[in-house]
Amino acid sequence: MATSGIQRTVSELLRRSYDVFADRPAYVARSGEDVSFAQLRTKAARLAGGIAGLGASPDDRVVLALRNSEEFFLLDHGLLWGGYVRVAVSFRLHANEIAGIAQNADARAIVVDPETYDAVVAAVGALRYDVHVVRSTGAPDELTVARLLEAEPAAPHAGAPSDLAWMPYTSGTTGSPKGVMHTHATITATLRNLMAELPSVSEHDTLLQVAPLSHLAGWIGLLYAVRGARQVFLGEFKADEALAAIGAYGVTATPVVPTIVTMLTDEAERGDYDTSTLRTVIYAGSPMAPDKVVRAIKAFGSVFVQCYGLTEAPVPLTALSQSDHMLLPDGSVPKTLASAGRVTPFIDLRIVDGDGDELPDGEPGEVQVRGDQVLAGYWRLPGETIIGDDGWLASGDIGVLENGYLYIVDRKRDLIVSGGFNVFPSEVEAVISTVPGVAEVAVVGIPDPKWGETVLAAVVAEPGAGLTTEAIARACREGIAGYKQPRRIEIVDELPKNSSGKLMRRDLRARYWDGADRAVGG
Repeated sequence: MATSGIQRTVSELLRRSYDVFADRPAYVARSGEDVSFAQLRTKAARLAGGIAGLGASPDDRVVLALRNSEEFFLLDHGLLWGGYVRVAVSFRLHANEIAGIAQNADARAIVVDPETYDAVVAAVGALRYDVHVVRSTGAPDELTVARLLEAEPAAPHAGAPSDLAWMPYTSGTTGSPKGVMHTHATITATLRNLMAELPSVSEHDTLLQVAPLSHLAGWIGLLYAVRGARQVFLGEFKADEALAAIGAYGVTATPVVPTIVTMLTDEAERGDYDTSTLRTVIYAGSPMAPDKVVRAIKAFGSVFVQCYGLTEAPVPLTALSQSDHMLLPDGSVPKTLASAGRVTPFIDLRIVDGDGDELPDGEPGEVQVRGDQVLAGYWRLPGETIIGDDGWLASGDIGVLENGYLYIVDRKRDLIVSGGFNVFPSEVEAVISTVPGVAEVAVVGIPDPKWGETVLAAVVAEPGAGLTTEAIARACREGIAGYKQPRRIEIVDELPKNSSGKLMRRDLRARYWDGADRAVGG
């Protein structure tokens, strides 16, 4: 029998939700009132019209550098309604980084929180880059999301599965940010994979958004909107407020990073909270130590699902199910709790050696994946790719497959994952190198009980320079996002190098990971 060959866009899926779940609550506004999917449809159309009023056309990019809020949520829907491209970045980025990404993306607008507005305006001015900077909230006479919502509703943009829809940025090993192009087709494939791995999602669910919508939470929020669920937003994560919100709103699910899981567990063990409605906690971003997972299970039950993925190939490439988050009958911890789970049905995954040859079970090598959720390419970098001629994407992670489970044991590249956020050493080193008196610098990730990993900078000073760690820290505060700044700065006599004089970053890093089960945080 012939198939229809129908391919949906994300916009079509959401428009279906606006109709099917018209009377159901889509989100909780700042006022505390529920806003229905029918009302969300109107707001999305008006917001798309407001963005058009800034001179934007379909396929134009709009940068979102915001804390979690109803404005962020509305922008997500308005951008898809109008056919614009969402460029969501961490609100924690330095204003110079936000401006640089906007310029690279040739964005039509940047939306920021009031606290960072002046700094971002100054940063784009320094670049002489002409772009609208919009406040998420503000006074009636200011350009805000509320002002954009006063526009006439725009007609929905038809679009096609191959159209660009989301473009998160990731830093390469050179430290230059790269736009990761995701089309409607790659996003709908990701949504399908999530539906295959997560417990069922319905209009009776309430999703608590405490992790940044610019990252994992944005993908999960999109899925829950497509399925008609209600969403609640917290702008800043505080464990006591998050746990209180679970009880107050009857929260059934939340996407988080391992650091948040640990903080929630600590608070739950101290306080008295009603989390009886919670049935799904999705965590991703970095590995999580089994002992911390066990504590979380004892605090909240077997509600956890771990997902592994990349910006270029979103979660879930593998998933550790709720049934995997159960202790053995004798109370012991199953070995698989240290894994990233089983391979998702719609994904091909293999482990290869340095020559690209597939390795057998139990042999460590680079994780490579293949599937229809893989990025369409890097923005304006047609010659740069991590996908081989055979279609396999190189993850840069070192892993082992055992009995169908993937274990991440190290990183081929030098990426640091701190609290679920990616930090590339070259970004930090570039800033530190500008400090007078710095002869050499190397940045690595070291173990941290709270964040999984934290940033260490080992610096060699020029003779007689009088270099201080405070001068280095000040340069970092002024040049890069807070989560990228070294928490530990050491002025050393020399850096480890090989016979040809090449920095042996792995040797430097190994000094701080001695005795650890794996050379990644969590």
